[in-house]
Amino acid sequence: MPGDRPRKAKTSRLLVVDASILRAAGGEQATHPTPMRARDTLKAILDICHRVCETTELRAERQRHQSRYARLWFTQMLGKKKIAWPEPHDCSAMMAEIASDPTIGEPEKEAIEKDIHLIAAARAADKIVLSLDDRVAAHLRRICLDRATTTHAVAADILWINPVEDHTAAQNWLSEAIPARSNWRLGLPRPRERSRSGTRP
Repeated sequence: MPGDRPRKAKTSRLLVVDASILRAAGGEQATHPTPMRARDTLKAILDICHRVCETTELRAERQRHQSRYARLWFTQMLGKKKIAWPEPHDCSAMMAEIASDPTIGEPEKEAIEKDIHLIAAARAADKIVLSLDDRVAAHLRRICLDRATTTHAVAADILWINPVEDHTAAQNWLSEAIPARSNWRLGLPRPRERSRSGTRP
């Protein structure tokens, strides 16, 4: 997006930005796709009218992993009063259900538990997670396919967007030039060909 200012969106969304994006975001000189696209995402959030969540867990991860560019970006977001502190949703029932499910492997359970704070924050905001972690999203999608689960009730309507893999679509969606892709929703599976060919963080 160098030289372009994204169009303003009519709706200010409250987004959850994962530390994977804050860690990957490169400076203005970055040309590799991952740091460049992660940076573009943060710039779009700042320049459009969107806000981002801050919770105790998100703050701790941000402070551990943010790049120099992300640190400056967050300071600018604070200055524009675009940081919100919602009370995270209680995901203990969902996590207990996952932990007790013998069909879910221990590595999958650990990965979900590590990132459950993203779901908790998204449920307290506008149900949107921006993250480069496709692995956790894939685990949650598989569980959400069972409509009888607590996980489906809590997470199925959350949008999980990888703004590096789906860079152009994510940028256009942030400015409301296009609607959200249906397969960003955790309650729907991703097409196989995209999960094989998509950019990995």
